[in-house]
This record gives sequence, structure tokens and C-alpha cells, in this order.
Amino acid sequence: MTTIIAEMLNSKVLVPLTTKTGFISRMFLVPKGNGSLRPIFNLQRLNEYLTPKKFRLVSHFKVPSFLQRNDFLIKIDLTQAYFHVPIKPTHQRFLAISYQESLYCMTCLPFGLASAPQAFASLSNWTAGVLRDLGMRVIVYLDDFLLAHQDPVVLESQGNQAVSTLKSLGWTINVEKSQLKPTSTLQFLGIMWNPHQDQKYLPLDKVEVISVVLSTLLTNGRWCWQDAKSLLGYLSFASFVIPYGRLHCRAIQRKMRWLPQESPHRYFRLPVKVREEIDWWKSALSKRSEIFPNPVEVFITTDASDSGWGVQLNDSVQGGVWMEEQSNWHINRKEMFAVQQALEANLTQLVGASILIQSDNRTVVSYIQKQGGTKSLNLLNDVRELLLLAQSHNMTLTAQYIPSICNTIADNLSRQKSLPDWHLLPRVTNKIFRLWGVPEIDLFATARSAVVPNYATLDATDQNALFTNAFSRTWSFDLAWVFPPPALIPRVLQHLNSASGNYILIAPRWEKVFWRPDLKSRSQFPPVRLFISNDDLLDLATGRPPPKVQQLYLEAWK
Repeated sequence: MTTIIAEMLNSKVLVPLTTKTGFISRMFLVPKGNGSLRPIFNLQRLNEYLTPKKFRLVSHFKVPSFLQRNDFLIKIDLTQAYFHVPIKPTHQRFLAISYQESLYCMTCLPFGLASAPQAFASLSNWTAGVLRDLGMRVIVYLDDFLLAHQDPVVLESQGNQAVSTLKSLGWTINVEKSQLKPTSTLQFLGIMWNPHQDQKYLPLDKVEVISVVLSTLLTNGRWCWQDAKSLLGYLSFASFVIPYGRLHCRAIQRKMRWLPQESPHRYFRLPVKVREEIDWWKSALSKRSEIFPNPVEVFITTDASDSGWGVQLNDSVQGGVWMEEQSNWHINRKEMFAVQQALEANLTQLVGASILIQSDNRTVVSYIQKQGGTKSLNLLNDVRELLLLAQSHNMTLTAQYIPSICNTIADNLSRQKSLPDWHLLPRVTNKIFRLWGVPEIDLFATARSAVVPNYATLDATDQNALFTNAFSRTWSFDLAWVFPPPALIPRVLQHLNSASGNYILIAPRWEKVFWRPDLKSRSQFPPVRLFISNDDLLDLATGRPPPKVQQLYLEAWK
């Protein structure tokens, strides 16, 4: 400690405190990755008087959307980053320490101050903005800057320019921790990234650390609440790169709930289920996962009701009724069963597929996306069975929520009703036609619901349709009318990737829907809000407006 204090005094990070009032805290040292020591203030008591602003740091979850396939990478690290930020002189007295009967205070931003990450991030984010204005693709986490480019020669030049710019702004570069030569594989935020091979994985040192933790628990055969918390901290991080890692945390999380938090160091026998999951983790630590999501190949929409279940898988539909035992299940289990049926009934065509599942049950969507949960053991067992089925057939599952009002086809199937056939009346469609022109074809229609003479339909017996199944061919139209069942919009947007021409798409207005940014980026004009009354939109299958039509807000996009 004496040596560290002397170094801090010599660099003016610490200065003698000359005022008679202030706030004294304890300082301690923690080892850094390179073996040196980092001084940390225990500012817990002082932090009680602070109200930090809410903000979000970049995390490893944001990196995949930043990277592009075949990127080359460099990393720039700053030395003693917080110490670049001065503290207002009149406030330095609140950052005081007492050492060997002398009082000192910090002149710059200390580790441990509640407001420090937000204060520093605002500076480093502004700095990253300067680099972006120079044409660089960059992401920053506090003092770590990651730069990417498809051309290694260009990237090396940008790296040199970035270093010069950072120095001119007053930052000091940590050359030893930086990677200034373009590389295809780089460690950033504790993860190894390889955009060329589309892989992310744990660095060897982290594999070794976690392996020791796992082996120690198995050897001891005992654990306490503090052990469980530490273990899950490691595994939660590792789950980001290890396939199905989160699923294999769930049993540990459930068993941890039986450990007394009020006695965090009281030991208990390690449960058999926890031992099994630790064994799985020991064998899985070196596994890798993809950085970039594969394009969706199969679109599944599911629903369950009191009477049965329904599934739409691409162009096919399925449904069934409950057996006596199933009829007593919680609705969440029924909804999960519908998803399971969708996969089991179509295994041969789903092997190796990237699948999007849409459900109007938020719990089911959450359990699939987060690989389980801790509230329902039955639902955890159900989703475990589902995910292990997907894993054994090399499927990739993604789940998204869809409002019930938009889940028309699967909902009708689950209730053994006729499939819906929505139709906008001319007083609405003519307003759009006057604005953007009359379409040459209605791509999602029946003979009764088509808004123009030419149409495509799913009814193979309709001799008047221009063709059957809109998705059966590549689209090329001067102007086409696209009003699909809302659950088909993600598939429509994917089909537009290979299309040419112009399209009017009618879609529900829902700000938080996952496909809205994609739709917005494609549009030529802002959306036109369609103010519809109960009589403007009909379901021709029933002759009445769709259920809850008063809650449905439609928009026209071109």
C-alpha cells in the first residue's frame, strides 16, 4: 500500500488534504489481469448520498449486431482510464483517505464511486463519436475501443489514425493491452470473437478459471448460498457463448432457492441434480456458438385455447383437441405443447432449420428465448424437452411475441373455426389507391376478399386466381397489394429481399413489434394511418368485423 500511495502522490492522483471538512473512506488494492494492483475506494457510505443517472453500458450482447461477417478487428485500450477525468477541486475533499496519520484526497475519478461509470462512459462515448465522424466503425465499453473493417489495410490505417486522435484528445494508450494489428480473432469484453469463422467462445484463461470452480464444488461435495451465487455468475456469463448454457443453469437456480441467503456461508450437501449439471458444464466449456443469426427458413405460429391447439407452419396448418388429461393443464403448458407439436409433426423438414416461432403467450416466448425459467417446474420440463429435441435435430429456435388480435390463423385453428379472410372495404382502399396508385395484384386474397381483379390465393381449386400461394414465386410487380394475416409479416419481409417492384403493405400498428424496424427501413414514405370503423374491416369467413377490431390500428406502407 505504501508503494501505491507514493506512486499516486507522485502522479498527483492523490494530494494532501488541506481542508478541515470532508468525507474519509477506506482504500484497498485488487489485482489486475497483468499482475499489478489497482487502488479501489470503498465508497459505499458516500454512495448512499449519491443518485447516479440511469444509463446503459455496451455489453457483449451488443457486439454481434456491430460485427459483420469476415470483419477484421483491432482493439485500443486506455491506460488508467478513470485517472484522466479530473474532480472539481471543491469536491475533492469528499474523496479522502487517511494513511499513516496523514489525510489525502483524490484529484481524479476513483474506482468505486457510484457515478463514475456513467461519468466516464459519457466521455468515452463522445470520443467514439469523434472516431465515427472520421469514418470508423467503432464500439466502446468504457476504456476499450473495438474497431472493425472488411479490409485489413484500411483498418490498420484507421487504427493508426484512431490512436493519434485519442492522444490528441488527451488519452493515454495502453499499448500492451491493445491489439493494433488487424486480426480475424480478438478478445473483447471477455469473449473471443472470430467473424471469419462465425464463432464466439470463451478464452482459455476463463475456461480454466470456471473449470477450477466446477471441480472444487464437485470435490467438496458441499455448497452454500455464496458458492451458488458465484457459480451462477460464472455460468451466466459463459451461457452467452455456450449453446444451451442457460438451460443447464435452471436446475442450479432452482436448488439455490433452498439455500439460506441470511446464512450465506452455511454449507449443505451438493444436490444430485446440481452435480449432473456441473458435469455437463465441465464438458461444455470449450464449445463455440455462432455470432450471426441464420436467416429464418421456417415460420411457425401457434396458439392454444380451452378446446384445442393450432399451428401454422409456412404454408401448412394443423390443429387438434385436448385429451382429458391435457384439458386440465395450465394455459402456458397448452401453449408450449402446441409448439412441441409443430416440431414433432414436421421433424423431417425441420432438421438443421432456422425457425421463428410466434406465440401470443409471453411466458412461452420467454421460456423459449431464455431457455427456461424458475417459476414453473412443469413448464421448465416442457421447454427442456422442446430444446433438447431442437438440439438433437440441429434446429435453431427463435421466439417472438405476437398480440392475440394478430394471431388470427392459429387462434381459429385452436378453436376449430374457419380460417379468417380479412377484407378492407373500398372506402378505405380507395384512399390508398388515390395516394399511391391502383395495384395490379392482391397477393393475399380469396375470390371474395380481393381488392383488385388479379389476385393470388391459397385455394388451389380457385380457377380465377392468377396463381396459388403468394410465396410460391419471386415477386416482380409494378405495384402489388399485400395485406397478409399479421403473423405472416416476418415471412413477407423476408420474401421481399428477393423481390423487385413496389408494394403496398397493410400491417397493424404496433410500436414494439420486432419486425417494425425492418419495415421502416424499407419504406419509401412514412406510413399512412388507416382510421377504420367497425364496418370498414370484415372477416368474410364470419361476415362480421374481426374480434376486438376496435383495438386494431392499421397502417399502409409503401
